[in-house]
Amino acid sequence: MSEKYDAIVVGAGLGGLSAAATLAKNGQRVLLLEKHYRAGGYAGSFVRGRFEFEIALHELSGLNLDAKRGFFYRYLENLGITSKVDFVKLDTVYRSVFPDMEVTVPAGHEEAEGVLVDTFPHEAEGIKRILGRMSATNKALTLIQRGADFNQPEIKENFLPYLDKTLTDVLNMDVKDPKARAVISQIMGYCGLPPSELAYVIYAIVYDTYIRFGGAQIKGTSQSLANAFVEVVQEMDSEVRVNCGVKKILTETGRVTGVVTEDDETIKSDYIISNVNPLTTCAEMIGIDKVPHSFFQSLQTKEIAMGTMNVYLGLDIPHQELGIDEFEVFFNNGYDFDAAWAKSRISIEPADFALATYNVAYSDASPPGTTAAVITTLSYADPWYRVPLSEYVDTKNKMAEKLLRKVEKIYPGIREHIEVIEVSTPLTNMRYTGNPGGSILGTPYSPDNIFMNRLPQKGPLKGLYFAGAWTLVGGGFQTCIMSGTLAAQSVMAKLSKK
Repeated sequence: MSEKYDAIVVGAGLGGLSAAATLAKNGQRVLLLEKHYRAGGYAGSFVRGRFEFEIALHELSGLNLDAKRGFFYRYLENLGITSKVDFVKLDTVYRSVFPDMEVTVPAGHEEAEGVLVDTFPHEAEGIKRILGRMSATNKALTLIQRGADFNQPEIKENFLPYLDKTLTDVLNMDVKDPKARAVISQIMGYCGLPPSELAYVIYAIVYDTYIRFGGAQIKGTSQSLANAFVEVVQEMDSEVRVNCGVKKILTETGRVTGVVTEDDETIKSDYIISNVNPLTTCAEMIGIDKVPHSFFQSLQTKEIAMGTMNVYLGLDIPHQELGIDEFEVFFNNGYDFDAAWAKSRISIEPADFALATYNVAYSDASPPGTTAAVITTLSYADPWYRVPLSEYVDTKNKMAEKLLRKVEKIYPGIREHIEVIEVSTPLTNMRYTGNPGGSILGTPYSPDNIFMNRLPQKGPLKGLYFAGAWTLVGGGFQTCIMSGTLAAQSVMAKLSKK
Protein backbone atom coordinates (compact mmCIF):
# COMPACT_ATOMS: atom_id res chain seq x y z
CA MET A 1 0.00 0.00 0.00
CA SER A 2 1.30 3.45 -0.93
CA GLU A 3 1.88 6.37 1.41
CA LYS A 4 -0.91 8.80 2.20
CA TYR A 5 -1.34 12.14 0.39
CA ASP A 6 -3.03 15.34 1.59
CA ALA A 7 -5.23 15.16 -1.52
CA ILE A 8 -5.64 13.05 -4.63
CA VAL A 9 -6.84 14.65 -7.87
CA VAL A 10 -8.46 12.27 -10.37
CA GLY A 11 -8.20 13.44 -13.97
CA ALA A 12 -5.77 15.97 -15.45
CA GLY A 13 -8.11 18.16 -17.43
CA LEU A 14 -7.82 21.88 -16.73
CA GLY A 15 -9.96 21.63 -13.58
CA GLY A 16 -7.81 18.86 -12.14
CA LEU A 17 -4.58 20.56 -13.17
CA SER A 18 -5.48 23.86 -11.53
CA ALA A 19 -6.72 22.08 -8.39
CA ALA A 20 -3.46 20.16 -8.06
CA ALA A 21 -1.32 23.22 -8.79
CA THR A 22 -3.22 25.39 -6.28
CA LEU A 23 -2.90 22.76 -3.55
CA ALA A 24 0.77 22.14 -4.26
CA LYS A 25 1.56 25.86 -4.33
CA ASN A 26 -0.01 26.15 -0.90
CA GLY A 27 2.15 23.47 0.66
CA GLN A 28 -0.09 20.41 0.31
CA ARG A 29 1.30 17.10 -0.91
CA VAL A 30 -0.80 16.16 -3.94
CA LEU A 31 -1.09 13.19 -6.25
CA LEU A 32 -2.61 13.84 -9.68
CA LEU A 33 -3.68 10.74 -11.60
CA GLU A 34 -4.47 10.73 -15.34
CA LYS A 35 -5.44 7.71 -17.46
CA HIS A 36 -4.25 9.25 -20.75
CA TYR A 37 -0.58 9.30 -21.70
CA ARG A 38 -0.41 13.06 -21.10
CA ALA A 39 -2.29 15.72 -19.18
CA GLY A 40 -4.71 18.28 -20.58
CA GLY A 41 -7.98 16.67 -21.65
CA TYR A 42 -9.54 19.09 -24.14
CA ALA A 43 -6.55 21.39 -23.46
CA GLY A 44 -4.17 19.44 -25.59
CA SER A 45 -2.95 18.57 -29.04
CA PHE A 46 -2.40 15.61 -31.32
CA VAL A 47 0.06 14.96 -34.13
CA ARG A 48 -0.71 13.79 -37.64
CA GLY A 49 2.19 13.70 -40.08
CA ARG A 50 4.23 16.86 -39.63
CA PHE A 51 1.32 18.80 -38.09
CA GLU A 52 0.46 19.29 -34.42
CA PHE A 53 -3.21 20.20 -34.08
CA GLU A 54 -4.91 22.14 -31.29
CA ILE A 55 -7.73 19.93 -29.98
CA ALA A 56 -10.28 22.45 -28.78
CA LEU A 57 -9.12 25.98 -27.95
CA HIS A 58 -10.36 28.74 -30.20
CA GLU A 59 -9.92 31.86 -28.09
CA LEU A 60 -8.76 32.08 -24.49
CA SER A 61 -10.62 34.78 -22.55
CA GLY A 62 -9.88 37.03 -19.59
CA LEU A 63 -6.15 37.61 -20.07
CA ASN A 64 -5.95 41.23 -21.33
CA LEU A 65 -2.44 40.99 -22.72
CA ASP A 66 -2.04 44.75 -22.97
CA ALA A 67 -0.23 46.77 -20.31
CA LYS A 68 -3.11 46.42 -17.86
CA ARG A 69 -3.29 42.69 -17.20
CA GLY A 70 -6.64 40.96 -16.75
CA PHE A 71 -7.48 39.18 -13.49
CA PHE A 72 -7.14 35.77 -15.14
CA TYR A 73 -3.62 36.63 -16.29
CA ARG A 74 -2.72 37.67 -12.75
CA TYR A 75 -4.14 34.42 -11.43
CA LEU A 76 -1.99 32.38 -13.82
CA GLU A 77 0.98 34.60 -12.98
CA ASN A 78 0.61 33.90 -9.26
CA LEU A 79 0.63 30.17 -9.96
CA GLY A 80 3.80 30.50 -12.02
CA ILE A 81 2.14 29.60 -15.32
CA THR A 82 2.81 32.77 -17.33
CA SER A 83 6.58 32.35 -17.08
CA LYS A 84 6.24 28.98 -18.82
CA VAL A 85 3.71 29.81 -21.56
CA ASP A 86 3.69 32.34 -24.40
CA PHE A 87 0.29 33.93 -25.05
CA VAL A 88 -0.59 35.81 -28.23
CA LYS A 89 -3.30 38.47 -28.37
CA LEU A 90 -5.79 38.27 -31.25
CA ASP A 91 -6.52 41.61 -32.89
CA THR A 92 -10.10 40.73 -33.75
CA VAL A 93 -12.65 38.79 -31.74
CA TYR A 94 -14.44 37.25 -34.73
CA ARG A 95 -15.58 37.72 -38.29
CA SER A 96 -19.27 37.05 -38.88
CA VAL A 97 -20.16 36.00 -42.45
CA PHE A 98 -23.69 35.71 -43.85
CA PRO A 99 -24.95 35.17 -47.43
CA ASP A 100 -25.41 38.90 -47.99
CA MET A 101 -22.99 40.59 -45.57
CA GLU A 102 -20.00 40.18 -43.29
CA VAL A 103 -18.69 42.03 -40.25
CA THR A 104 -15.36 41.82 -38.42
CA VAL A 105 -15.65 42.68 -34.72
CA PRO A 106 -12.35 43.97 -33.29
CA ALA A 107 -11.05 43.84 -29.74
CA GLY A 108 -11.76 46.90 -27.60
CA HIS A 109 -15.17 48.09 -26.40
CA GLU A 110 -15.11 51.39 -28.29
CA GLU A 111 -13.68 49.76 -31.40
CA ALA A 112 -16.27 46.97 -31.42
CA GLU A 113 -19.09 49.43 -30.78
CA GLY A 114 -17.84 51.64 -33.61
CA VAL A 115 -17.83 48.80 -36.15
CA LEU A 116 -21.28 47.57 -35.13
CA VAL A 117 -22.74 51.09 -35.26
CA ASP A 118 -21.14 51.76 -38.65
CA THR A 119 -22.58 48.49 -39.97
CA PHE A 120 -26.06 49.09 -38.54
CA PRO A 121 -26.39 52.89 -38.21
CA HIS A 122 -30.16 52.64 -37.82
CA GLU A 123 -29.55 50.57 -34.65
CA ALA A 124 -26.88 52.85 -33.19
CA GLU A 125 -28.68 53.66 -29.94
CA GLY A 126 -29.78 50.09 -29.36
CA ILE A 127 -26.29 48.72 -29.98
CA LYS A 128 -24.80 51.20 -27.53
CA ARG A 129 -27.43 50.25 -24.95
CA ILE A 130 -26.89 46.48 -25.22
CA LEU A 131 -23.10 46.75 -25.12
CA GLY A 132 -23.33 49.10 -22.15
CA ARG A 133 -25.81 46.78 -20.47
CA MET A 134 -23.48 43.79 -20.95
CA SER A 135 -20.54 45.75 -19.60
CA ALA A 136 -22.53 46.79 -16.52
CA THR A 137 -23.62 43.18 -15.91
CA ASN A 138 -20.01 41.99 -16.14
CA LYS A 139 -18.80 44.69 -13.75
CA ALA A 140 -21.57 43.77 -11.29
CA LEU A 141 -20.32 40.18 -11.30
CA THR A 142 -16.83 41.45 -10.48
CA LEU A 143 -18.26 43.27 -7.46
CA ILE A 144 -19.97 40.06 -6.33
CA GLN A 145 -16.74 38.11 -6.71
CA ARG A 146 -15.04 40.67 -4.48
CA GLY A 147 -17.65 40.11 -1.78
CA ALA A 148 -19.91 43.11 -2.37
CA ASP A 149 -23.34 43.26 -0.75
CA PHE A 150 -26.14 42.25 -3.12
CA ASN A 151 -27.96 45.44 -2.12
CA GLN A 152 -25.40 47.58 -3.91
CA PRO A 153 -27.18 49.55 -6.65
CA GLU A 154 -24.87 48.24 -9.39
CA ILE A 155 -25.78 44.66 -8.53
CA LYS A 156 -29.47 45.30 -7.93
CA GLU A 157 -29.85 47.14 -11.23
CA ASN A 158 -27.45 45.37 -13.59
CA PHE A 159 -27.29 41.76 -12.40
CA LEU A 160 -30.11 40.45 -10.25
CA PRO A 161 -33.01 41.44 -12.59
CA TYR A 162 -31.46 39.43 -15.42
CA LEU A 163 -30.87 36.09 -13.72
CA ASP A 164 -33.97 34.51 -15.24
CA LYS A 165 -33.62 36.16 -18.67
CA THR A 166 -32.34 34.67 -21.91
CA LEU A 167 -30.13 36.48 -24.40
CA THR A 168 -33.15 36.87 -26.67
CA ASP A 169 -35.19 38.45 -23.83
CA VAL A 170 -32.64 41.21 -23.27
CA LEU A 171 -31.09 41.69 -26.70
CA ASN A 172 -34.51 42.10 -28.33
CA MET A 173 -35.34 44.96 -25.96
CA ASP A 174 -32.49 47.03 -27.39
CA VAL A 175 -31.90 45.82 -30.94
CA LYS A 176 -34.69 45.28 -33.48
CA ASP A 177 -32.81 44.39 -36.67
CA PRO A 178 -32.44 40.56 -36.83
CA LYS A 179 -29.16 40.95 -38.72
CA ALA A 180 -27.66 43.10 -35.97
CA ARG A 181 -28.95 40.68 -33.35
CA ALA A 182 -27.28 37.78 -35.15
CA VAL A 183 -23.90 39.52 -35.34
CA ILE A 184 -24.00 40.37 -31.64
CA SER A 185 -25.10 36.80 -30.79
CA GLN A 186 -22.43 35.19 -32.98
CA ILE A 187 -20.20 33.67 -30.30
CA MET A 188 -23.11 31.96 -28.54
CA GLY A 189 -21.45 28.66 -29.48
CA TYR A 190 -18.82 29.37 -26.84
CA CYS A 191 -21.67 29.18 -24.31
CA GLY A 192 -23.44 26.14 -25.78
CA LEU A 193 -27.02 27.32 -26.41
CA PRO A 194 -28.99 29.38 -28.96
CA PRO A 195 -30.11 32.93 -28.03
CA SER A 196 -33.63 31.90 -26.96
CA GLU A 197 -32.25 29.41 -24.40
CA LEU A 198 -28.93 30.94 -23.34
CA ALA A 199 -28.74 32.80 -20.03
CA TYR A 200 -28.25 36.50 -20.74
CA VAL A 201 -25.90 37.08 -17.81
CA ILE A 202 -23.52 34.37 -19.03
CA TYR A 203 -23.41 35.72 -22.57
CA ALA A 204 -23.02 39.27 -21.29
CA ILE A 205 -20.00 38.26 -19.22
CA VAL A 206 -18.45 36.28 -22.08
CA TYR A 207 -19.10 38.87 -24.81
CA ASP A 208 -18.02 41.86 -22.75
CA THR A 209 -14.85 40.07 -21.61
CA TYR A 210 -13.87 39.20 -25.18
CA ILE A 211 -14.50 42.64 -26.67
CA ARG A 212 -12.88 44.45 -23.74
CA PHE A 213 -9.76 42.30 -23.36
CA GLY A 214 -9.61 40.54 -26.71
CA GLY A 215 -9.08 36.83 -27.18
CA ALA A 216 -5.74 35.03 -26.97
CA GLN A 217 -4.00 31.99 -28.34
CA ILE A 218 -1.26 29.85 -26.81
CA LYS A 219 1.98 29.23 -28.66
CA GLY A 220 2.58 25.53 -29.00
CA THR A 221 -1.17 24.80 -28.60
CA SER A 222 -2.98 24.49 -25.29
CA GLN A 223 -0.85 21.42 -24.59
CA SER A 224 1.78 23.96 -23.53
CA LEU A 225 -0.64 25.29 -20.92
CA ALA A 226 -1.37 21.81 -19.59
CA ASN A 227 2.32 20.99 -19.46
CA ALA A 228 3.00 24.20 -17.51
CA PHE A 229 0.48 23.18 -14.85
CA VAL A 230 2.18 19.78 -14.58
CA GLU A 231 5.56 21.48 -14.10
CA VAL A 232 4.17 23.68 -11.32
CA VAL A 233 2.83 20.63 -9.46
CA GLN A 234 6.10 18.74 -9.82
CA GLU A 235 8.21 21.73 -8.77
CA MET A 236 6.31 21.77 -5.47
CA ASP A 237 7.36 18.17 -4.71
CA SER A 238 3.95 16.81 -5.58
CA GLU A 239 3.36 14.02 -8.07
CA VAL A 240 1.71 13.64 -11.47
CA ARG A 241 1.18 10.17 -12.92
CA VAL A 242 -0.02 9.66 -16.48
CA ASN A 243 -1.09 6.31 -17.92
CA CYS A 244 -2.53 5.76 -14.47
CA GLY A 245 -6.32 5.74 -14.40
CA VAL A 246 -8.49 5.33 -11.33
CA LYS A 247 -10.98 2.50 -11.36
CA LYS A 248 -12.38 2.94 -7.86
CA ILE A 249 -12.80 5.65 -5.25
CA LEU A 250 -12.78 4.03 -1.82
CA THR A 251 -15.35 5.05 0.77
CA GLU A 252 -16.13 4.25 4.39
CA THR A 253 -19.14 5.38 6.41
CA GLY A 254 -20.04 8.26 4.14
CA ARG A 255 -16.58 9.62 3.36
CA VAL A 256 -13.83 8.99 0.84
CA THR A 257 -10.67 7.25 1.99
CA GLY A 258 -8.58 6.79 -1.15
CA VAL A 259 -8.49 5.29 -4.63
CA VAL A 260 -7.60 2.10 -6.42
CA THR A 261 -5.76 2.59 -9.70
CA GLU A 262 -6.21 0.51 -12.83
CA ASP A 263 -2.98 -1.23 -11.81
CA ASP A 264 -4.68 -2.26 -8.55
CA GLU A 265 -2.59 0.02 -6.37
CA THR A 266 -4.44 1.36 -3.33
CA ILE A 267 -3.57 4.96 -2.43
CA LYS A 268 -4.98 6.62 0.68
CA SER A 269 -6.21 10.17 1.18
CA ASP A 270 -9.05 11.83 3.07
CA TYR A 271 -9.63 14.33 0.25
CA ILE A 272 -10.30 13.57 -3.39
CA ILE A 273 -11.02 16.06 -6.16
CA SER A 274 -12.55 14.42 -9.21
CA ASN A 275 -12.08 16.11 -12.57
CA VAL A 276 -13.93 13.18 -14.12
CA ASN A 277 -17.54 14.00 -14.98
CA PRO A 278 -19.77 13.49 -11.91
CA LEU A 279 -21.96 10.81 -13.50
CA THR A 280 -18.98 8.56 -14.15
CA THR A 281 -17.42 9.45 -10.80
CA CYS A 282 -20.53 8.41 -8.88
CA ALA A 283 -21.80 5.50 -10.98
CA GLU A 284 -18.55 3.79 -11.94
CA MET A 285 -15.87 4.90 -9.51
CA ILE A 286 -17.83 5.14 -6.26
CA GLY A 287 -20.96 3.07 -6.85
CA ILE A 288 -24.55 4.25 -6.94
CA ASP A 289 -25.31 2.39 -3.72
CA LYS A 290 -22.79 4.59 -1.85
CA VAL A 291 -24.09 7.92 -3.21
CA PRO A 292 -27.26 9.57 -1.85
CA HIS A 293 -30.12 8.71 -4.19
CA SER A 294 -31.33 12.30 -4.41
CA PHE A 295 -27.89 13.51 -5.51
CA PHE A 296 -27.50 10.95 -8.26
CA GLN A 297 -31.08 11.51 -9.41
CA SER A 298 -30.39 15.25 -9.72
CA LEU A 299 -27.37 14.48 -11.93
CA GLN A 300 -29.52 12.38 -14.24
CA THR A 301 -32.06 15.17 -14.73
CA LYS A 302 -29.46 17.63 -16.00
CA GLU A 303 -29.34 18.29 -19.74
CA ILE A 304 -26.03 17.47 -21.42
CA ALA A 305 -24.47 20.32 -23.40
CA MET A 306 -23.56 19.93 -27.03
CA GLY A 307 -20.34 18.62 -28.50
CA THR A 308 -18.59 19.44 -31.74
CA MET A 309 -17.68 17.98 -35.08
CA ASN A 310 -14.20 19.05 -36.20
CA VAL A 311 -12.31 18.73 -39.45
CA TYR A 312 -8.61 19.30 -38.76
CA LEU A 313 -6.66 20.42 -41.83
CA GLY A 314 -2.93 20.43 -42.46
CA LEU A 315 -2.39 22.48 -45.63
CA ASP A 316 0.81 22.55 -47.69
CA ILE A 317 0.45 26.26 -48.43
CA PRO A 318 0.60 29.48 -46.36
CA HIS A 319 -2.83 30.77 -45.35
CA GLN A 320 -2.22 34.13 -47.02
CA GLU A 321 -2.13 32.48 -50.44
CA LEU A 322 -5.64 31.17 -49.86
CA GLY A 323 -6.93 34.60 -48.82
CA ILE A 324 -7.41 33.64 -45.14
CA ASP A 325 -6.61 36.70 -43.04
CA GLU A 326 -8.68 36.32 -39.86
CA PHE A 327 -8.15 33.84 -37.05
CA GLU A 328 -11.82 32.98 -36.29
CA VAL A 329 -14.45 33.26 -39.02
CA PHE A 330 -18.06 32.16 -38.50
CA PHE A 331 -20.03 31.18 -41.61
CA ASN A 332 -23.80 31.28 -41.30
CA ASN A 333 -26.51 30.09 -43.68
CA GLY A 334 -28.94 32.65 -42.30
CA TYR A 335 -29.82 34.89 -39.37
CA ASP A 336 -32.06 32.51 -37.41
CA PHE A 337 -29.62 30.87 -35.01
CA ASP A 338 -32.38 29.13 -33.08
CA ALA A 339 -33.51 27.28 -36.21
CA ALA A 340 -29.94 26.24 -37.04
CA TRP A 341 -29.50 25.00 -33.48
CA ALA A 342 -32.72 23.00 -33.56
CA LYS A 343 -31.45 21.22 -36.67
CA SER A 344 -28.17 20.27 -34.99
CA ARG A 345 -30.07 18.57 -32.17
CA ILE A 346 -31.71 16.07 -34.50
CA SER A 347 -29.37 15.81 -37.48
CA ILE A 348 -25.70 15.14 -38.17
CA GLU A 349 -25.90 17.33 -41.28
CA PRO A 350 -23.55 20.28 -40.68
CA ALA A 351 -25.13 23.72 -40.91
CA ASP A 352 -23.32 26.82 -39.65
CA PHE A 353 -19.62 26.44 -38.93
CA ALA A 354 -16.43 28.27 -37.97
CA LEU A 355 -12.94 28.19 -39.42
CA ALA A 356 -10.03 28.80 -37.04
CA THR A 357 -6.63 29.26 -38.69
CA TYR A 358 -3.89 29.04 -36.09
CA ASN A 359 -1.11 30.50 -38.23
CA VAL A 360 -3.01 33.80 -38.26
CA ALA A 361 -2.47 33.92 -34.49
CA TYR A 362 1.20 32.91 -34.62
CA SER A 363 3.17 32.02 -37.72
CA ASP A 364 4.90 28.93 -36.35
CA ALA A 365 1.67 27.08 -35.56
CA SER A 366 2.75 24.64 -38.29
CA PRO A 367 5.93 23.95 -40.33
CA PRO A 368 7.17 26.79 -42.60
CA GLY A 369 5.08 27.23 -45.73
CA THR A 370 2.08 25.35 -44.28
CA THR A 371 -1.14 26.08 -42.41
CA ALA A 372 -2.92 24.39 -39.50
CA ALA A 373 -6.67 25.03 -39.39
CA VAL A 374 -9.85 23.47 -38.07
CA ILE A 375 -13.44 23.59 -39.26
CA THR A 376 -15.84 23.34 -36.31
CA THR A 377 -19.59 22.86 -36.26
CA LEU A 378 -21.77 22.34 -33.21
CA SER A 379 -23.09 18.80 -32.95
CA TYR A 380 -25.03 16.66 -30.51
CA ALA A 381 -24.30 13.01 -29.82
CA ASP A 382 -27.90 11.75 -30.10
CA PRO A 383 -28.14 11.78 -33.91
CA TRP A 384 -24.68 10.20 -34.12
CA TYR A 385 -25.86 7.34 -31.89
CA ARG A 386 -28.31 6.42 -34.64
CA VAL A 387 -25.55 5.86 -37.20
CA PRO A 388 -24.79 2.10 -37.44
CA LEU A 389 -21.28 1.31 -36.24
CA SER A 390 -20.41 -0.24 -39.60
CA GLU A 391 -21.29 3.05 -41.32
CA TYR A 392 -19.77 5.47 -38.81
CA VAL A 393 -16.42 6.16 -40.52
CA ASP A 394 -17.98 6.61 -43.96
CA THR A 395 -20.70 8.82 -42.52
CA LYS A 396 -18.37 11.17 -40.66
CA ASN A 397 -16.19 11.45 -43.75
CA LYS A 398 -19.24 12.34 -45.85
CA MET A 399 -20.16 15.07 -43.36
CA ALA A 400 -16.59 16.34 -43.48
CA GLU A 401 -16.82 16.42 -47.26
CA LYS A 402 -19.93 18.61 -47.04
CA LEU A 403 -18.10 21.05 -44.79
CA LEU A 404 -15.12 21.11 -47.14
CA ARG A 405 -17.39 21.98 -50.07
CA LYS A 406 -18.75 24.93 -48.10
CA VAL A 407 -15.25 26.12 -47.22
CA GLU A 408 -14.02 25.71 -50.79
CA LYS A 409 -16.72 28.09 -52.04
CA ILE A 410 -15.16 30.75 -49.82
CA TYR A 411 -11.51 29.81 -50.25
CA PRO A 412 -11.23 28.24 -53.72
CA GLY A 413 -8.44 25.72 -54.12
CA ILE A 414 -8.13 24.83 -50.45
CA ARG A 415 -8.91 21.17 -51.14
CA GLU A 416 -5.92 20.82 -53.49
CA HIS A 417 -3.59 21.74 -50.63
CA ILE A 418 -4.82 19.29 -47.98
CA GLU A 419 -1.82 17.28 -46.83
CA VAL A 420 -3.39 15.93 -43.63
CA ILE A 421 -7.05 15.65 -42.60
CA GLU A 422 -8.56 14.26 -39.41
CA VAL A 423 -12.27 14.21 -38.51
CA SER A 424 -13.80 14.09 -35.03
CA THR A 425 -17.41 13.93 -33.79
CA PRO A 426 -19.09 14.03 -30.38
CA LEU A 427 -18.42 10.28 -30.21
CA THR A 428 -14.70 11.00 -30.57
CA ASN A 429 -15.00 13.36 -27.60
CA MET A 430 -16.69 10.60 -25.60
CA ARG A 431 -13.94 8.14 -26.46
CA TYR A 432 -11.10 10.36 -25.27
CA THR A 433 -12.69 12.29 -22.38
CA GLY A 434 -15.45 9.97 -21.16
CA ASN A 435 -17.86 12.92 -21.13
CA PRO A 436 -21.49 11.89 -21.67
CA GLY A 437 -22.65 13.05 -25.09
CA GLY A 438 -19.14 14.19 -25.94
CA SER A 439 -20.02 17.45 -24.20
CA ILE A 440 -17.46 20.24 -24.25
CA LEU A 441 -19.30 22.34 -21.64
CA GLY A 442 -20.75 19.86 -19.17
CA THR A 443 -24.30 21.07 -18.64
CA PRO A 444 -25.58 24.04 -20.68
CA TYR A 445 -25.88 27.65 -19.53
CA SER A 446 -29.66 28.02 -19.39
CA PRO A 447 -31.06 30.57 -16.90
CA ASP A 448 -32.02 27.78 -14.50
CA ASN A 449 -28.52 26.24 -14.62
CA ILE A 450 -26.14 29.07 -13.77
CA PHE A 451 -24.14 30.03 -10.70
CA MET A 452 -25.56 28.43 -7.55
CA ASN A 453 -27.92 26.22 -9.56
CA ARG A 454 -24.99 24.34 -11.04
CA LEU A 455 -23.29 21.40 -9.38
CA PRO A 456 -21.22 22.67 -6.43
CA GLN A 457 -17.57 21.80 -5.92
CA LYS A 458 -18.47 19.88 -2.75
CA GLY A 459 -19.57 16.32 -3.48
CA PRO A 460 -22.17 14.10 -1.79
CA LEU A 461 -19.59 12.35 0.42
CA LYS A 462 -17.25 13.85 3.00
CA GLY A 463 -13.90 14.66 1.47
CA LEU A 464 -15.16 14.44 -2.13
CA TYR A 465 -15.01 17.48 -4.40
CA PHE A 466 -15.58 18.09 -8.11
CA ALA A 467 -13.72 20.26 -10.61
CA GLY A 468 -14.39 20.94 -14.26
CA ALA A 469 -17.07 22.02 -16.69
CA TRP A 470 -19.92 20.29 -14.88
CA THR A 471 -19.53 22.34 -11.73
CA LEU A 472 -20.40 25.75 -10.33
CA VAL A 473 -18.39 27.97 -12.67
CA GLY A 474 -19.13 26.04 -15.87
CA GLY A 475 -17.47 25.01 -19.12
CA GLY A 476 -14.67 26.73 -21.01
CA PHE A 477 -10.93 27.01 -20.47
CA GLN A 478 -10.95 29.94 -18.04
CA THR A 479 -13.93 28.66 -16.07
CA CYS A 480 -12.62 25.10 -15.78
CA ILE A 481 -9.34 26.41 -14.42
CA MET A 482 -11.20 28.52 -11.86
CA SER A 483 -13.37 25.55 -10.86
CA GLY A 484 -10.25 23.63 -9.90
CA THR A 485 -9.09 26.53 -7.76
CA LEU A 486 -12.45 26.64 -5.96
CA ALA A 487 -12.25 22.92 -5.24
CA ALA A 488 -8.68 23.27 -3.98
CA GLN A 489 -9.64 26.16 -1.71
CA SER A 490 -12.42 24.04 -0.18
CA VAL A 491 -9.98 21.24 0.53
CA MET A 492 -7.41 23.64 2.00
CA ALA A 493 -10.05 25.08 4.31
CA LYS A 494 -10.70 21.58 5.67
CA LEU A 495 -7.01 20.75 5.97
CA SER A 496 -6.32 23.99 7.84
CA LYS A 497 -8.91 23.04 10.47
CA LYS A 498 -7.12 19.73 10.98
